[in-house]
Amino acid sequence: MTASPSNEAELERLDDVLEGTDAAVYAYGLVAARLDSDGAAEALDDMARHRAHRDKLRARITLLGGTPRAAAPAYTPPFEVVDRASARKLAALVEDRLAGQWAGLAAAAEGQRRLDAALVAQECAVRCVGWSGKAPVWNGAS
Repeated sequence: MTASPSNEAELERLDDVLEGTDAAVYAYGLVAARLDSDGAAEALDDMARHRAHRDKLRARITLLGGTPRAAAPAYTPPFEVVDRASARKLAALVEDRLAGQWAGLAAAAEGQRRLDAALVAQECAVRCVGWSGKAPVWNGAS
C-alpha cells in the first residue's frame, strides 16, 4: 500500500511522536525511581498514559501502511537524574517536548485525528506545568 501525500506527512509526524513517546516511557522509569511514593505514583500514572498513546500510535502507523519503529533499548537523559528536583525537571522536559510533537502531528492530521492530537498536546502541556511548577510563555503571549 502506498501512502497518499497527506498520509506521508502524517506518517512522518506519527513516527516522530512515537519516538518521543518511547523515550517518555523510559524517562518516567527514571523519574519514578527518584521520587517519594506519591510522586512515583504520579510518574507511573503518566508512564501508563504514554504507553497507551504509544500503542495507539503504533496501530495508526500500521493502518496507514507504515512500519512502527522499535523502541531503543535505553535512552540517555539530557542531564543526570539524581534527586527529586532533577527527576521533576526531566518529567517537565519530556512533557514539553511531547507537547510540541503532538502539536506537529495535529498540524499534519485532519478531522478527528487533528482534534485528538491537539488534545494530547494540551494534556502534555498541562503535565509539563504540573511537573515544573511554571507555565511557559509562548511567542505572542504577554
